[in-house]
Amino acid sequence: MRHVEKALKAMNDSGNELCRYIDVSNREDIKGVPPVVHFTIQSDPIGKVGINGCQARDMLEYIIHLFESLDASYPCGENKATIIRLQNALSWQDERTKERKERNVEGKNLV
Repeated sequence: MRHVEKALKAMNDSGNELCRYIDVSNREDIKGVPPVVHFTIQSDPIGKVGINGCQARDMLEYIIHLFESLDASYPCGENKATIIRLQNALSWQDERTKERKERNVEGKNLV
């Protein structure tokens, strides 16, 4: 299984339901044929159209899982530092969501 697939499986196993908006094509491990990761991005505020895609936050989560998979096979300090910084970015986005919910503007096109 390629790392891009392992990352998607890990994301699914973590309970993120929005991973259904992430897909991998060219899954077969054929030399010279790259896998392709497709992200269906949320089109409008969820409050107006419902959930119809993933958020940038979900893309960050996927990338964290990808680096974790890579680091499991090819461990190095740089991978670990990247994972920590991506987790930090995810934490900042969680803070942003919390603050927006407190102001009752989450899910709306408001500042």
